[in-house]
Amino acid sequence: MSYQSEWLNQISNINSIENNIDYFFTQRKVNEIEEILDEKTLDRKKNKVCHIYNFLAINLPTNSFKSYLNLVIDIEIWGDNNYNFKGTFIKNDGEIPHIMIKLKEDKNIFVKLTFKDNDKLNKTYISFIPVTKRFQHVNDNQTE
Repeated sequence: MSYQSEWLNQISNINSIENNIDYFFTQRKVNEIEEILDEKTLDRKKNKVCHIYNFLAINLPTNSFKSYLNLVIDIEIWGDNNYNFKGTFIKNDGEIPHIMIKLKEDKNIFVKLTFKDNDKLNKTYISFIPVTKRFQHVNDNQTE
């Protein structure tokens, strides 16, 4: 037999999941070939250069707002070193796209999303996202 307090805790945990911003980290590795001209012999050499790009993908919590026709999302994203963005998504037709941020030297990202419909505040989501060591700034040019 389960106790009522356990049952109520499960409901509060479900509600707290809805208030979180869903995000994940991803990494892209791009290999490019550069031609280098040797100044002494004027020979062309091919040099393989590897670029690693780290991204933070943010899934906007729009499931509970699908029925709104004039949905406006105010977005504020701040990094602890140099990243900052303030902007607005306005839904005219179709689905609202999600966000992918190219990470640089930031170790923490602050995200604030404010959902409005016809200038009436519906919901605000605030999240502090710690950037794991793996996805923090990597030396951009790595030659192989």
